[in-house]
Amino acid sequence: MRPLVVTARNKSIEQKIIVCLFHRYATLVMSTNNNNKMCSSKSSKASSISSSWFYFIAILPLPLLLILYSQLLRSTIAPPPSDHGTGSMFDIIATRYDFINRALALNLDMGWRHRLVAEVVGSNGELFTKSQEDVKLLDLATGTADVAILLGKAAAKYSSSSAITINSAVLGLDPSQNMLNVGKTKVQESDLANIVTLELGDARKLNALQDDTIDAATMSFGIRNVPEKEQALCEINRVLKKGRMDKGWPASPQLAIMEFSEPGDDSGVMGSMARAFIRHVIPSMGALLSGAPREYMHLQKSIQEFPSPPEFVKLIEGVKCPIKSTEDDGEVQIFGRFRVKEVVNLNFGSVQIYLATPYLNKYVTE
Repeated sequence: MRPLVVTARNKSIEQKIIVCLFHRYATLVMSTNNNNKMCSSKSSKASSISSSWFYFIAILPLPLLLILYSQLLRSTIAPPPSDHGTGSMFDIIATRYDFINRALALNLDMGWRHRLVAEVVGSNGELFTKSQEDVKLLDLATGTADVAILLGKAAAKYSSSSAITINSAVLGLDPSQNMLNVGKTKVQESDLANIVTLELGDARKLNALQDDTIDAATMSFGIRNVPEKEQALCEINRVLKKGRMDKGWPASPQLAIMEFSEPGDDSGVMGSMARAFIRHVIPSMGALLSGAPREYMHLQKSIQEFPSPPEFVKLIEGVKCPIKSTEDDGEVQIFGRFRVKEVVNLNFGSVQIYLATPYLNKYVTE
């Protein structure tokens, strides 16, 4: 028997077969349900129970179909490189990014972003109300500006409550121009153009920002797309203000990073379900909804390869960002570093918020 040679054409045919199965399954479900409604002669209560069982039985094959489709994607599409999560990748999916995000996260993602912003600004807006000077915020990998807009709304709400008049500004940076274009429209619609500014930028090269000028920085679902994570963390450390703990500043951290991770084997039933969701539902549904399967294969791959929460905490606290100066008693080696204050686990361990504060280490050498 001749071995089957899988060509690009065969791959395309297989993909079409799986998509066709989805469409036929949906058509079958809808037509059967309509027939049930027309032919039903039972009481409304019995009909409601029957309809509930019908929908329950109807969705049972869906997980299997999604798993089959995700496996097909892995076998027919070349795996994306580790640095695929750049601006050009997100340019492709920018116009549908928000819709797909809400669908894949079951509309929970905005709740996670609200929690991120609350951790940064404080439960009662302490970041603004207790500040004695203008507040500058930085949102990296801002994408379509969801977090930047939430920060802008918090700034508009609490800046006027400060003991003195302060001006607040939010700068959102992202390497994808198309994502920023969507975000700029949303900023205008939110009437925040006087507070929120969006610009092209790379977390690894914040050259336009001066040292010790940013009050707080956020990054949601972006750090895993940065190959040189230590370089990005050092740039963030450089631009963040230090020493606020010494001034009696309350518990608000100055860096908040939100990121996905695969729940471990010890995460229980719900964690196992979340892990299966990340591995199979995200790439298959993302591919179907966006028409860009390679991009959503990268999403799943980047989550799977991202360090576990303990490993990422170790990475954050392990960075040593050199700053050199000279004093009379010898050369002083100054390093910018982070101390992780808390890790907030969300969504059964598949989403974490890392809350960190920058500080300086001094080493004197004779």
